[in-house]
Amino acid sequence: MSDHVMTTDERLKALRAELLATGPHLPPRERDHLEALLDKLEADREADREAAHTGVGESLNESAERFEVKHPSLSAALRNLGVSLANIGI
Repeated sequence: MSDHVMTTDERLKALRAELLATGPHLPPRERDHLEALLDKLEADREADREAAHTGVGESLNESAERFEVKHPSLSAALRNLGVSLANIGI
C-alpha cells in the first residue's frame, strides 16, 4: 500500500481521466457540466485567485451525489477533490 497522498493537481488529473473514461455513459448535459466545472477549477488553480473558488466545493459535492448510484468511481473522485479543496481552504 502506498503512502503517497495525492495533491489537488493530481486529483484534478485523476478526475479528468475518470470523466474521460465514464464520459460516453453520461448524458451530454451532465458531461458538459462536469467538464465546465473542471475547467473552472483548473483555471482558478492556475490563476490562484481565492475569490474565484466560491461555491466550487459545494458544486462538486452536489455532482458527486447525482452520480453516486450509476457512476460510483466518478462520484468518489468528485468527493476526493472536494475534500482536497476543503483541506486547503477552498
